[in-house]
Amino acid sequence: MKTSKKVIFVMIALVIALTAVLAACGGEKDIAVIARTSGSGTRDAFESIVKSEDGTALKDAGLMKGALEQDKTSTVISLVSSTETGIGYVSLGSVDDSVKVLKVEGVEATAENVLSGDYKMQRPFVIMTSKAMGENLTAATKDFLAFLRSTQAQDVVEEEGYVRQDEGATEYTAPASAVSGTVSISGSTSVDPLMDKLIGKYKEIGGASVAGVEISKNCQGTSHGIAAVKADKTGNVIGLGSSAVKEADEAEIAHFEIALDAIAVIVNPENALEDITIAQLFDIYTGKTVKFSALSAA
Repeated sequence: MKTSKKVIFVMIALVIALTAVLAACGGEKDIAVIARTSGSGTRDAFESIVKSEDGTALKDAGLMKGALEQDKTSTVISLVSSTETGIGYVSLGSVDDSVKVLKVEGVEATAENVLSGDYKMQRPFVIMTSKAMGENLTAATKDFLAFLRSTQAQDVVEEEGYVRQDEGATEYTAPASAVSGTVSISGSTSVDPLMDKLIGKYKEIGGASVAGVEISKNCQGTSHGIAAVKADKTGNVIGLGSSAVKEADEAEIAHFEIALDAIAVIVNPENALEDITIAQLFDIYTGKTVKFSALSAA
């Protein structure tokens, strides 16, 4: 009788131990896949760059069902920082210490590595205006565009950690006669922080000559910037894009690149992962890989 009880107790202990092991093995949470919403220039660039081993672009394969789509850079960062298994992508210039930036293919996301071409996750920041308005842009809009094409603007680009685009840049000089009017800026949330710095420098250099220029911003994504530029009837709209202008829009949009930016792949600071490949990103964002442990096992 005593032997039977001992056997029973041992079996119960084994069952409890086995249950604990199985729970531990199956306790890893799925990756929380965080993406930008459709119409985002950052998403367009990311999905064009990220490809499978056989060369299929994420844009063609399609984002997995259940991905957490966010309409702003700031909400992607916030969600990744508060989600232990979160992964997302944002402009490198927007990253703060609440998230961890991964290497991609063993290369760090830095301005130097973007310039050299070693970091593959990169895209242009684009300034857009209406081709239909042409020379009918307002005096205030023309003057601000002249600054955006300047060497002083490129100094700001470099200071903020982006890659300069000096081709065609000339020195900006404040207008001899005072300029006034409203400039309406719409578009990419990724370019938005850089634009704040550029506006500040424009006001500083222009001084009293541009004191009457009011610059308003409504940054809700690249697609909003494109739509605003196409609809411009007053000549005071500037659009911001965080991916290359599509061939289909070339007929309506005049544009130039003001900077190159790295798309940073970010995870929660508690995540042990340090490096990821483009093919692994494809598998995560299509739903083929659902656990971070599968990456280390690959």
